[in-house]
Amino acid sequence: MNRRMNSIARFCCLFLCCSSALTGSEMENVSTPEPDLVPGVALSQGITEITGVAISPLLGVSSVGAWRYWKTPEAARDSLPWYAQPWAWSTGFALLTLCFLKDSLGTAVPGLLKKPFDMVELFENKASALVASGAFVPLIAQEMVTHLQTERVIAVPSGSITGLSFAMIDATWLIVPAAVVAFLLVFVCSHAINVLIILSPFSTLDALLKLMRTGVLASVGLIYFIAPWLAAVVCVGIIVLAAWLAPSAMRLAIFGARYAGDILLPGQGRARATPEQPHAFTLGRLSGLPPRTGGRVELRDDGSAVFRYRRWCVLDECTIPLPDGSRHLEKGLFSPSLVHRAGEADEAKIFVFLPRYRGHEELLVKHLMLQGVREHSLVRGFAAVKGWIKGMFRKEDVYQP
Repeated sequence: MNRRMNSIARFCCLFLCCSSALTGSEMENVSTPEPDLVPGVALSQGITEITGVAISPLLGVSSVGAWRYWKTPEAARDSLPWYAQPWAWSTGFALLTLCFLKDSLGTAVPGLLKKPFDMVELFENKASALVASGAFVPLIAQEMVTHLQTERVIAVPSGSITGLSFAMIDATWLIVPAAVVAFLLVFVCSHAINVLIILSPFSTLDALLKLMRTGVLASVGLIYFIAPWLAAVVCVGIIVLAAWLAPSAMRLAIFGARYAGDILLPGQGRARATPEQPHAFTLGRLSGLPPRTGGRVELRDDGSAVFRYRRWCVLDECTIPLPDGSRHLEKGLFSPSLVHRAGEADEAKIFVFLPRYRGHEELLVKHLMLQGVREHSLVRGFAAVKGWIKGMFRKEDVYQP
């Protein structure tokens, strides 16, 4: 529990450090490169920019920055925000070019050879979102406030002894948090595509997933140029849909981060491996738990196997018993999984373990009292092909009297 709370505290400190440049006088002096916008168009532009950047943080911030730079007169470019400076958006486009080359060349090689680079891009996407949420979204929200009203204060109802009264507060205190929350909701759902890419063994499917995300981003920009108010409506719909999908996407994001972390840093992962209480994630629903719920599988003193997890990762600890039946461990290409069989033909994978347990299959079988270890179906297919090739080109005699 303490380790989880410390991780949350470190994340909050990092977020505050990224957004500290936007406090005080810098937030008061945010430039507005397009002051001729009417409030409705300014609001639509802000919603569209926040949603587009959330879909693809690095591409969105770089595109918005380059557009602001070229649309601003040369004499006023020095006063543009950081993301509109050439060093910022040019660096972003350079990284995007590397990602494009990786994806373009990756379609010609097996998907497994490209996965480490996809995992690096997974963490790049997280880092870009962290910077955007702390140092980009508040600037856009501040510009929305500046365009909407001159005094930048709104009245909110408040209770008092004499009855209902109104308090005047700065609109920034409401619009900036709302913009950050909307950004995070859309980003978490968009980030799930990066997790699906590292789990997919097919390069073609990876390209289709990225093409789908890029298509949504391009559609938002195209609709804005046609009708800004329509783009705002579409973006609000995307935000509402993201709020509905956010819990599932968040579980997938946590799973993807831990999965990729073990593969990119295998030594650190193996040092934290605990075969007696292995880390696992559910595959599909299990006793009412949603898919990709993280926890530990362990064996109690009475011989019963249970799954132990924390609600919302940090709340109270809960345990559920594993279903009755035979249980086997299946080796995987990156990580093993737990296979449950209730009958002769009723078989399903209920857990996937982290990659740190690759090579510890025998210890897992011993500590969890499983029925044995078997190879992954793909590995069995490779073994069959290998045996067929050896049989076709075998030179020694099969039978020697």
